[in-house]
Amino acid sequence: MLSNIYLHLMDRIWQRGELAKNQQAKLVRYADDFVVLCRKDVATPLRIVREILGRLELELNEGKTKIVDAGKEKFRFLGFELKMNVGSKGMAYPHINPCDKAVEKVKTRISEITARNQTWRPLDEVVRDMNRTLRGWSEYFHFRNSSAVFLKVKRFAEERLRIHLRKRYKVTNWKSAMIQFPRCVLYEKHGLYKLSTIAGWKMAHAS
Repeated sequence: MLSNIYLHLMDRIWQRGELAKNQQAKLVRYADDFVVLCRKDVATPLRIVREILGRLELELNEGKTKIVDAGKEKFRFLGFELKMNVGSKGMAYPHINPCDKAVEKVKTRISEITARNQTWRPLDEVVRDMNRTLRGWSEYFHFRNSSAVFLKVKRFAEERLRIHLRKRYKVTNWKSAMIQFPRCVLYEKHGLYKLSTIAGWKMAHAS
């Protein structure tokens, strides 16, 4: 909230000065995280950002501030990785999916919930916490070109729940566990949240 209050001035200056048009630089901001998408000049928009923040007695986090050629390099913003790709028809498009750090974070949380030392908890509570984690993560990252990443997370969640059930019911043989706890049982009997593997936008081609 404080970030939005402070940096609202930057939004207004950008709009009133028509910097998106005059500098060909579009400001995209969420709280205190923002990127400036520049079509040509980079130095002038960066100088303007520093001047605005200076008026607010704020400073850029130099460790996180960098200039990236988005046509050649990837960059991260709000947990997403953005890069230019070339589609099967040879058309360039902005490829957007959850970054590796975001994927590892949700996997770590799922692993914690389904750890061996959690078998004392009622199973419905374990599944409930898994579902909350998966649903929250999905609602944020269900966007653009994330289908392949979602499939990996979905398979990981299935495997972790199956491992948890093996430990809970002392099923030592993996083949027996696959027979006893197939995918349909995980979802239909135990109520695991089924992560969608079709992202909000299946394709996103730039003009």
